[in-house]
Amino acid sequence: MAAQEAVGQPLPPDLRAWWLYADGAHFGLQADGGWLIPPGFVPYPIAEALKSRRLWMDVAREVAPLDQWDDFVNSENGRPAGTVCETWLPAWLPVATNHGGGNLFVDLRGGPKNGCLMEFYRDAGALAQPAWADVADMLDDIADRLEENEAELDDLGRIGWP
Repeated sequence: MAAQEAVGQPLPPDLRAWWLYADGAHFGLQADGGWLIPPGFVPYPIAEALKSRRLWMDVAREVAPLDQWDDFVNSENGRPAGTVCETWLPAWLPVATNHGGGNLFVDLRGGPKNGCLMEFYRDAGALAQPAWADVADMLDDIADRLEENEAELDDLGRIGWP
């Protein structure tokens, strides 16, 4: 799988299964089906996820001093998954976008939270604790919320989260 090759390590089984089953939302630049993942994200197709990852890595390299980039990456990638960071890291793999400078990503660093999902925003980085323990936890949460009628559908049938 291209995503696994890009990050240089195996993907969590639940992420791999999700992408093999449903390759993201193919809605173009607009979230025509609504925001499928609360609080307002749309799943990336694998190709778009990898494109976004490359873009975030390019930005991260540009803002970091070149002579310190390798040391910084080694230090941050050595911290446990779920640890906050203001700069995009190579061990992060985006899985969804809010089309406004935010991404939901899987943290592939080691530790007990390996595979957790966190939010990253261009203006702040990833400064909050993980949103979900893993992709399976996220999908279970979405299913529960849909079952409890927490999602709102607009006149066009698009999903929104209050």
